[in-house]
Amino acid sequence: MSYKKLLTISLIIFGIVVILFASGSSVLTYNIFGIPAGNFIIWFGFIALQLCAFSLKKGFNSSESLFGKILRILMISLIIASVLWFGFAYLLSGNLNFNFGDKATGYVGSPEASILYWNIIYTLIIAPLVILIAYTLLTYFESLQRS
Repeated sequence: MSYKKLLTISLIIFGIVVILFASGSSVLTYNIFGIPAGNFIIWFGFIALQLCAFSLKKGFNSSESLFGKILRILMISLIIASVLWFGFAYLLSGNLNFNFGDKATGYVGSPEASILYWNIIYTLIIAPLVILIAYTLLTYFESLQRS
C-alpha cells in the first residue's frame, strides 16, 4: 500500500474517531462482546494517528542521519505501542471497561495504575506530533546544508 493511500485511510479513520469523541456520540457506549465500543474506537484512533504521522513523512526515510534513524525507530515503536494499547489498558485496569478505583487490591486497577494508563494515552497522542516536528526540522536543516 502506498503512503498516500495509507495517509488517506488513516486520516479518515482518525477524523471519524475525533468527531465521535468530540460529539459524545452514543455509539461510544454500545457494547461489542461486552466491551464498550469507545474502547475499540479509541484504539483504532491511536493506530490511525501513528500511521497518519508515519505516512505523512513517507516512512521517515528521507534522512540518513543518526537522529533521523532514531526518529524513525521511535515512530515505529509508537505504531507498535498503539497496536498493543488495548492489551496494556486491560493489564493495567484488570477489566475490559478500563475502570480504575480505590477498591483495587494491588497495582492492577488502582489509582497508581490509572496514572500510567493516562500517561500512555498522552504519549500516544503527543509523541507523534513531537516526532513530526523534529523530523520536519531535521530534514529542513539537512536540505539547507546540501544547498
